[in-house]
Amino acid sequence: MAEGSLTIFYWCQETAQRPFETGIERVVRGLARTLSQCGAEVVPVGWDARSRQVVSLPTKHEPEGQPLDTIVWNQAIFLVPEIAWSLIGAGLDPVLLGRAYGFYTVSFVHDLIPMKRAADYPPEAVVTYRRYFRQLARADLVLTTTSHVAADLRDFLAAEGLPAPPVEIVPLPAEMASAPRRRDPPPRRDPGDPLTLVTFSSWEPRKNIARLLRALGRACADGHAISLDLVGRRAGFCTHDKTVLSLAATLPMVRVRGTIADADLVALYAGCHASIYPSLEEGFGLPILESLWLGRPCLCHDGSSMAEIAPGGGTALLDMSDEDAIVAALTRLTLEPRWIDQLVADAIDRPLRTWTDFAEDLLGRVAHRGSRMER
Repeated sequence: MAEGSLTIFYWCQETAQRPFETGIERVVRGLARTLSQCGAEVVPVGWDARSRQVVSLPTKHEPEGQPLDTIVWNQAIFLVPEIAWSLIGAGLDPVLLGRAYGFYTVSFVHDLIPMKRAADYPPEAVVTYRRYFRQLARADLVLTTTSHVAADLRDFLAAEGLPAPPVEIVPLPAEMASAPRRRDPPPRRDPGDPLTLVTFSSWEPRKNIARLLRALGRACADGHAISLDLVGRRAGFCTHDKTVLSLAATLPMVRVRGTIADADLVALYAGCHASIYPSLEEGFGLPILESLWLGRPCLCHDGSSMAEIAPGGGTALLDMSDEDAIVAALTRLTLEPRWIDQLVADAIDRPLRTWTDFAEDLLGRVAHRGSRMER
């Protein structure tokens, strides 16, 4: 490792094994890349069940993983930006493992939704999530992306009778690493042309997609021409998925696209007038800011973490639990083109954080706390 540089032993085993990309995977991959660009030595690590130790993950430069205690470093931290399912499922604690190696251990918690909406999850999953959230009490530092999540964590640990660790807030970036910031106006909309919207969201009950589709159907039945591209992967909620598909089948203006490549997503945003993100509960709400990054305003919920990160220009906040409110917002979008023009202008003018901002913010909070190797 370079003399004087900070080494980050970066737990990313779960993300490395997943071909898809939810918000967490996007953050884990983007952060690792940008920390390296900012000068940190990022060593991807995971759990080797055979040797029962933490090892570096294979890379194109290091095809064979190495045990952590064989890696030379000058100053280091142990960063866990994802849920280490492989450890937790084996009854192990990534925080304690990091500390056992003598590292200053930092955990990222993205949300506590499985505790707040436990009825949406299988009981065994809730038990595992609870074990994970309890482990955070032992971290040297916990990072969250909003004060909303920080408060949720403190409330959870207090209810569990556990002390709260130091918690600091590092907001996520709006930047899409695969696309430069867009500042071009949306397509011209002539009389009779439909209002074109995009929703980018995984399919979960809290994402509120069914209510959006019902509201869209009502708005179109009132004579408003609106089309919607529904983008995102299904997350294993079978009953919920059937409801969404049944509704979409009755709405010819809805195109269900599933998971698509980033380039195709960027093209959809370029061809739309606005995005709508109906989710009721988020740890952050990354698709809202990514929409702004691509120059398109976003309609979103006025609660949860979204009420914290969405204000500032280019967004319209409303009560997404109220179907009538969604119908009213859709109707206004179709009838008031100047409203969209103003939202677009605000989105384009709004200052937005980049991945470099995010990584430098994180490094500024942990660099002076790294464990030093004894000489």
